[in-house]
Amino acid sequence: MRFLNPLTPGDHSEMAKACGQWFRDELGLKVVEYNLGNSFTGSIDILATDGAHLFLITVSSTQLDEALLRALTGLWWFSANKTFLARVFSKTELDVTLPPQIMILAPNFPPEAKAIMSQALTVPVRLFRFMAFGSKADPELFIEEVGATHIAQPSHSQAEDFDALRQELGIGKNVLSDGEIRDFRSTMGWI
Repeated sequence: MRFLNPLTPGDHSEMAKACGQWFRDELGLKVVEYNLGNSFTGSIDILATDGAHLFLITVSSTQLDEALLRALTGLWWFSANKTFLARVFSKTELDVTLPPQIMILAPNFPPEAKAIMSQALTVPVRLFRFMAFGSKADPELFIEEVGATHIAQPSHSQAEDFDALRQELGIGKNVLSDGEIRDFRSTMGWI
C-alpha cells in the first residue's frame, strides 16, 4: 500500500498542462493553447476543442468562488477577442464559431453548484474535482467530473388539470388553489 500526501500545486502553468494532458487522454479533447489573456481582463488556462464545442477550462487550487470568477472573466475575454483568435489560429486549429462551454477544475464544490450554474448561466458549465498528491518532483493527479445532485425540472407550459388532481387526491377546491398545487408539485419535483 502506498500513502499519498496532498500536494498544493506551486506552479499554476505546470498544473494546467498536467490537467490538459488528462483532458487529451481521457476526454479526447484537442488542446489549442494554454494561458490566454491576463488576470486583469480575463484569462483562460486551457483552450480546447472536440470539433463540436470550444472548451474554456479554468484550473483553480482554491475554492469555487475564485474559480467561477476566473471562468466568467475568461468567457468575457474570449467573447471580446474572437476576431483576434480567428486571425491567430486557422479554422482547422480553432473554429471560434463553435459554441463555448466552461469547464472548471477545483478541489471542492458545494453540493448544489452544478444545478445552480445550469439555471443561472446561458453557457453550459462542467465541473471537475481535482486533487494533486505526492511530491512536487513526482506528483499524482486525480480528476473526476462532478454530476448534479438535483436536476432542475423543466417548466411545463401545457395546461394542467388541477381539478382532476384534486379529485384523485380527495382535496377540496377551497383547500388549495391552482398556484399552491403548482408550487407544491414544483417543490416536490413532480412532473
